[in-house]
Amino acid sequence: MFSSGNVLPVKIQPPLLRPLAYRVLSKKYGLNIKSDGLTALAEFVGKSFGMQWKLNNVTLQFLEKFAVVWRQQERGVFIDEQGVKDVITEMREREKVNSATTAATAGNGAGALEESSKKQKQSTLDKLLGRETQEDSAEQDTEQYAGQNLAAVSPISASVSVIDDAEERETTAEEEEDQLDWKDYFKIINASEQPKYTYDPVKLQFVFSSIASDDTEKAMQKFKLPDIEFKISLYATRLYLVRDRVLRNENFQKSDDFNPLSSIVAMKEDLTSTGSLPKLFTSMSITQIKNLAGRDGQNFLLLGLLAQNARGNWSLEDPSGTVEIDISQAVPTNGLYYVPGCIVLVEGLYFTVGNRFHVSAMTHPPGEKRETTLEAIGNLDLLGIHSSSSSNFVPRLDADLKVRLHLLERELVEHKFTFLGGDIFLDEMSTFAALRKALMIFENDPPTVIVFYGSFSAVPVHASMSSKNVSSTTQYKKNFDRLADLFAEFENVSQNSTLIFVPGINDPWGSMVSLGAAYSWPLQPLSPEFIQRMRKVCKNVILASNPTRIAYLSQEIVIVRDDMTDRFKRHSVPFPVIEATEQESELDAMKVEDARSQEKISISQLVKHRDQLPARIKESRKLVKTILDQGQISPFISNIRPIVWNLDQALSLCPIPSTLVICDTSAPPFDLTYNGCKSINAGKFVVGKKARYVEYRPSLKKTQQEEIIF
Repeated sequence: MFSSGNVLPVKIQPPLLRPLAYRVLSKKYGLNIKSDGLTALAEFVGKSFGMQWKLNNVTLQFLEKFAVVWRQQERGVFIDEQGVKDVITEMREREKVNSATTAATAGNGAGALEESSKKQKQSTLDKLLGRETQEDSAEQDTEQYAGQNLAAVSPISASVSVIDDAEERETTAEEEEDQLDWKDYFKIINASEQPKYTYDPVKLQFVFSSIASDDTEKAMQKFKLPDIEFKISLYATRLYLVRDRVLRNENFQKSDDFNPLSSIVAMKEDLTSTGSLPKLFTSMSITQIKNLAGRDGQNFLLLGLLAQNARGNWSLEDPSGTVEIDISQAVPTNGLYYVPGCIVLVEGLYFTVGNRFHVSAMTHPPGEKRETTLEAIGNLDLLGIHSSSSSNFVPRLDADLKVRLHLLERELVEHKFTFLGGDIFLDEMSTFAALRKALMIFENDPPTVIVFYGSFSAVPVHASMSSKNVSSTTQYKKNFDRLADLFAEFENVSQNSTLIFVPGINDPWGSMVSLGAAYSWPLQPLSPEFIQRMRKVCKNVILASNPTRIAYLSQEIVIVRDDMTDRFKRHSVPFPVIEATEQESELDAMKVEDARSQEKISISQLVKHRDQLPARIKESRKLVKTILDQGQISPFISNIRPIVWNLDQALSLCPIPSTLVICDTSAPPFDLTYNGCKSINAGKFVVGKKARYVEYRPSLKKTQQEEIIF
């Protein structure tokens, strides 16, 4: 197929090769050819096939084989220059192997032909010497033997054997390629290492942003403040992502959908009205705030950011404008947190007097499953696991590879992830006693991953001296040295498990500024100087950011350490209608208690209602639903929870992950699934004389809460 030096090379312009390449590569094999890839193909075809490249079918055969090898190597759907060079090199190697095999087979055939001719001559001499008595049998044997030799040296049979050998080698190569190694698809991605994408609300797609090319630029970026453009587009990007997700929801696409935000009063009025079609069954479209001007007394559905204006009143913001809202009569959807900074859907009436929007109902945007979001954004590889991104190439998740990774994931039933509880205070003796007990259990069956959640100090680490006249950072390092000595006693865990340390609010270097208060997210990993002895003892130690992500085969696992339940409760928006209802219910409960104290209590009054759930389950569902519906780990304004402007993408949950592991010591441990996302909370590590942790098996997506007494 490749030239042997007798072809006069020519220079082919890429547009001349494009129709032929499109017919074979794009139309038949579904591959997309980039300009640099087409140029590389045209250059190779001109050098290899010369002026005859368009007159015979050798170019078609080359493109066919090129597409087959490209697919075998799973290089994606975009053909670039580097990929063309790699595939052509592979094709040359295969051509050499096939040529060597053909030559060896041809040599064996020539030897068999020479031996056959000698035997035929011997048979002819025997006939001439007068062996007529055995003529019939000799002729029959000669014909049979000659037929066998002819079959042995036949060009057709020789070529068939060569093809069979080539197919067998290709099958063996494909089987070797099909054997995926799970370690190639296991990676921890910190917040600063995640590929940067910006969202284009006009094209409805993510656009790759250039990142630092070498280690020097990456090191300099750590000391560089983010640009103001990131601050300007931070909340607008959040709103655009939620808006497009809402518009993909089927309830906002058809004109005859039921509107779940309609109030009960409006529902009764519509059902009792006669004549025209009830307004209840006409869908409402989302209106931009700027389009409210001059439309007095009309009902609208708005989507915006909930915040307080300069006068202390509640307002709703979107990229088009701001409007003050009145929530005195608003009825929010139950089971959700409403805090400043979250994105909400509100329904109500707009009055030009005072330029105020009177809210009748409020809820969060509807959630969306991970597969639906990935399909909407073109199956982009936002974590950069399968291949690196560039300005000319954006990797996408291959459907066949996802299936193969999922099947491999189901086979690795022995893999398990262990998430210890939060607040592993290494300056307390009880923590080491609990860790020793847990490591004794892990030693028999070491987990694949063990996640340690901070804070790793009971007090904030800052520039001060302790009572022993030792700096707090020195004491902090000694605590990790003690942890290394503990791991040295458990060799099986130290050599076979991957240890991940996620910092908390008391850990350096953020604690130097915040002194234990909520610092700007995401938190950077711990300094490597603190774990020098740990890395000598343990084989795999990873310092992760907070939050961080784990890519494991087909799953995306998000790890978060934050007491967000307390923050949601502290900053919840007070609704007057809800507060009045709660006061009435409390008065009714007091009256019932007084009546019970005077009368006999029946058994039915002691039995809980079938639909009544424990408070801890309600709280856990409320937390998970709020985070996933918002598509953001921290849906607060910057005054409540500061954000590093250029790292807001690390806090985004678009698409929602396969598994969300929240370490929230202010919430009880839970394990639930919402929209296909497995949500886990291990709680606090040391509770009294008990140590808590969670074992998660990715093959089954099942968890088990564990408690050990030490």
